[in-house]
Amino acid sequence: MKSYLLMMVLLVVVAIAGFSPVSASAAESPAAKTITEIIHLNQATAEQLQALPGVGPALSERIVVYRTEHGAFSSVDQLTEVQGIGQAKMAKFRTQLTVD
Repeated sequence: MKSYLLMMVLLVVVAIAGFSPVSASAAESPAAKTITEIIHLNQATAEQLQALPGVGPALSERIVVYRTEHGAFSSVDQLTEVQGIGQAKMAKFRTQLTVD
């Protein structure tokens, strides 16, 4: 009876604390690390650029093509010259990019 009561108390404490094995493993997932990594705009592959929020295969390919045709980006803000990237989209991932 004591162990049953102890188990119930433990479950209540865990529920109140909001601990979830899923949330703990999600914080350690490779995808979570990708979000915080800095991507070098002049060296990144199309696949690496897809780690940016709102950038899929087509847009990442346009970025690479633009870079090939116009040369290296001199600033992160120059990325807005690529079709499909406006100020709103830039605001989502500006801090994740560098050209240095």
